[in-house]
Parts: sequence; C-alpha cells; structure tokens
Amino acid sequence: MLVQDASRWAMNELANLESPRLESDILLCHLMKWDRHSLYLHYSTELNPKELEDFRSMINKRKNREPLQHITGIAEFLGREFIAGPGALVPRPETEILIELFFSKLPMKPRFLLDTGTGSGIIAVSLALKYPSALVIGSDVSRAALNIAAKNMIRHGVDNVLLVEADLLKPFKTGAARFDGVIANLPYIPSFEIDALEPEVSHGDPRIALDGGNDGLDLVRILLEEVPFLLKKDGVLALELASDQVPGVAEQLSNDNNWNCVECGNDLTGRARVVLANRI
Repeated sequence: MLVQDASRWAMNELANLESPRLESDILLCHLMKWDRHSLYLHYSTELNPKELEDFRSMINKRKNREPLQHITGIAEFLGREFIAGPGALVPRPETEILIELFFSKLPMKPRFLLDTGTGSGIIAVSLALKYPSALVIGSDVSRAALNIAAKNMIRHGVDNVLLVEADLLKPFKTGAARFDGVIANLPYIPSFEIDALEPEVSHGDPRIALDGGNDGLDLVRILLEEVPFLLKKDGVLALELASDQVPGVAEQLSNDNNWNCVECGNDLTGRARVVLANRI
C-alpha cells in the first residue's frame, strides 16, 4: 500500500476524532521517523508489510481511544519532547500556562524549587533546564510516575533534579523554610466526574493522577495547610486547578495572613486555571 493510500485509510478510521488527518500524519511520521514535510514528499512510497501492519495496529489503538501520546511514547511540552506512558498524566496545554506564570513570578536565580505531584517530571525537568543552578525536587506518591520522570531526566540531560517518592509534603515538614517556589498540578477532578470524561482521560490517565475527592480539592486543601512552612519570604506558590475552583482558592489565599500578591491566570480558552501567591 502506498503512503497516500494508507493515510487516506487512516483518516477514515479516525473520522470520529477531532483531527483525523493530523493524528494520522503524526502516527505515520512516528512510524517512519519522518517529519511532516517528509511525509508529503513520500506519498508515493510503498509501505512494506511490516510497516503496514504496525501502522494499522497504531491506528486501531487510537480508534479505540488509547491516548496518542501513549502510542508514540512522546508528549510535547514547552517545545520539547518528553517520554509519556500510562504510568503518569499526559501533559495538557494549560500546564504550560502554569509553569510560564511560575517562571514570571520567581526570582532570577532561585536556589530551591519543589514540584509536588511531579508525575512524568515535565515540570521538574523544565524548571531544571530553565534554572540550571537550582536544585529542583520532584515528588510523587506513584513509583510508576517517578520511573517515567527519571527517564525524562536522562532524556534531557539534567542533573539538578532530585526525585522523591512522597505523599505531598510529608518528607519536608520538619525542614526550614527554604524553597523559593512550590508548584503543584495535583489531582483536582471530583471523583464523580471522572467516568464522564473523554476516554483518553478517564481510561488513559492513571486515576490517582485525576481524582481529587468529592469536590476535587482534597489534596489542594492539605497542600495549602502545609506549604507556608516550606516557602521563604516572598516565595511563590503556583497551583493548577479547574476553572470553577480558582475563585474559591484565590479568595482563601487572599484571606490568609500567610499570603499576598494573589493572582489568577487564564488558559488558552480564557478560563481561569491557575492561582499564584507570594509568601509573606
């Protein structure tokens, strides 16, 4: 089968998805190790039987709503490629907003940063690349997620990330307030909403990375109780939340004497998604 015919077949198979052509192209390029430009130059190329078999397998997985990033093993974040897999949350565009706003609030040369709930390590590694003189700690309760994070450290050649298997901030409670910033993309989806999400999320992402309890804020509440004792004066807290959670959390921080300079940030659709504050 020619590449052009395989592409046409794949688009038909993925017709129920939002972007069948784009996803078909991504999978075909991944299989053949081509960029998008090369794909169009190879439309008349004949796929050998093994290539065609592998492509059909990939398309069938995607048709069955397996996350694209799990099939390719790659997720893009801030213009870089990271290893992805079923052991950790697939990064979303709103998390790019979270870390960019965090960058904007941090001092020029932070020394100690904490990414709690690091998952695949995309935030921790991105921080380490941005601030090579800082020590970045990435903590997560999931060993499977930390295994992916370790691979992403190696992929990007960072040696200033320390990965810790931990339940939120427990290992850090007795330490002095030394962090310049704490960033957290914790599970924030209410338990009862998870099964109604897109299959790529409800069945593709680990439930432990999604489930925030009855109102989605169980872990956020625990974090907000403990994190003031870890941040330096003027240290930055950055949280990603659901849009309907942002006003309440921002109000809570504004009414708490531990915080000032409380700000909210919007995602690309204009919905509130991020809360930031400085430690007094």
